[in-house]
Amino acid sequence: MREHRIGDPATGAPPAPFLSAAGQGERAATPQGTGMLIKASSELTGGAIGLLESADPPGSATVLHSHEVAELWYILDGAYDYYVAERWLAAEAGAVVFVPPRAPHGFVAGPEGGRKLTIFVPGGTEGYFRDIHRASEAGELTNEIMRALDTTYDLTTMGPLPPLR
Repeated sequence: MREHRIGDPATGAPPAPFLSAAGQGERAATPQGTGMLIKASSELTGGAIGLLESADPPGSATVLHSHEVAELWYILDGAYDYYVAERWLAAEAGAVVFVPPRAPHGFVAGPEGGRKLTIFVPGGTEGYFRDIHRASEAGELTNEIMRALDTTYDLTTMGPLPPLR
């Protein structure tokens, strides 16, 4: 597991305050092509967190996976079903779902889709979605690139999610 400290690793200087206004952020994407915005990156927060905003189409889903960092979702609109540590959790607008480091997890967006914030603690994993977006924009998103990104970001893919309830 990587060591994470808040601040500039070379100087120890704390991160600078910043504002990421509505609609602003660095473009990112899921492997399935859903667009995202990086609202706060590890680089901007001194490694403390990564924050993504995304709108997911109806029925969109992740694969079952795990990673070395904690993940938290705050549901802004719509509904999702989350699979976390061998159980399904239904989450609607206003709900928070927390995934501890290394816990197998994934989600399925509800029949009307949804909008959520994704927070990684410590930050860094948001870079996975930045790199997917860049590779996709360049027409270079291959299985080989995906495997390399999984390794870079300590992500383990375990296959499809189990059947919903």
